[in-house]
Amino acid sequence: MLTDANPFIYSHPIAPDDVIDRDAETEQLLASAVGGHFVRLYAPRKYGKTSLLRRVLRDAERRERMIPILVDLYGVLSVADVAIRFERAYARQLKGKTRARIEEFLQTTGLGLSLGALGISARLQVEPRTDPLPALHALLDLPLRLEEGGAFRALVVLDEFQDITRVEGMDALLRSHIQFQGEVASFVFAGSEPGLMRELFEVRERPLYGQAVPMRLGRLGDADIAAYVADRFRESGRSVGEAANPLAAAAKGHPQRAMLLAHRLWQEVPAGGTADLGHWSRAHAAALAELAAEFDAGWRHLSTNEQKAIRSLAATGGSPFQTRVLEGLGLAKSSARSALVALQASAIVERDGDRYALTDPLFCEWIAGLRGAGGLGEGDV
Repeated sequence: MLTDANPFIYSHPIAPDDVIDRDAETEQLLASAVGGHFVRLYAPRKYGKTSLLRRVLRDAERRERMIPILVDLYGVLSVADVAIRFERAYARQLKGKTRARIEEFLQTTGLGLSLGALGISARLQVEPRTDPLPALHALLDLPLRLEEGGAFRALVVLDEFQDITRVEGMDALLRSHIQFQGEVASFVFAGSEPGLMRELFEVRERPLYGQAVPMRLGRLGDADIAAYVADRFRESGRSVGEAANPLAAAAKGHPQRAMLLAHRLWQEVPAGGTADLGHWSRAHAAALAELAAEFDAGWRHLSTNEQKAIRSLAATGGSPFQTRVLEGLGLAKSSARSALVALQASAIVERDGDRYALTDPLFCEWIAGLRGAGGLGEGDV
């Protein structure tokens, strides 16, 4: 049996107890939930958003006796998709008498809904022409049903919420239900694409305009990353040694990239050993090699102007409008601005005042490495 397992997980959301330095964010979200406020939480992909939300839901249940519901809306394309996601979320998370009461209600609707195996997805497979909209209406009203039975307030988290923009009229449908549920449920609308999240909540013509308090999940502190990594190394019979600071510096507060680098570093250090700069150099190179295919695909997906804008901000350390650099790239300042707006909307680039940075620090290194090695031809900018 394997007993010396790598403690750094980076390929999927981590357990609530393993979340690094999100105490303040957890308390802020809990306070909003208890107070009946709706929150829209934005974080770039791989920033630990889902891990944080799972921690908040756990604490809401344990500390505040709330009913936790996490609905993953990633990739939904139809009303049927949304209905299935809501049904599965309630099936996965309702317990005991509350579950039995809701199951009884769903069975009486005659809509094919169930918290068991034979729910709306099974009905749609058997009867593909079934209209899923009535079932979705019933599911969206479940917070009211929970309250009728004397249950406590529900905390409903809608993760990857921006993907509902692919389903015509879905934000209007959701609003038609949640606007009557403020007394019985709190909602967190969590997304990873700032452009779409702003469109949903900040465009006056959209149904959800002004319906939720904005909250952004920021980067982790270097000291918090270094302390977490050192603790896990020590607990597994190793020492992070002199590699802690360069690891934190390379991660630049990015949660998932910090865990990837720590995972690779741990692999280099034998049981009972101490990491040195040689171990770190090999781990760093291995992490970049692992991400090369992902980065290459992402780079080639960008427009030429977006590639040039990234080159400009990388060359100037975050000030991408320097005339000399833009002229060298053949990029007009107006085109650079437009490209950076698009890159911010998709969370590839972040802006802090007048300075810009790539959200993923290892992507920035990869681009620099390509250019240094002559890997960017004229067609690749």
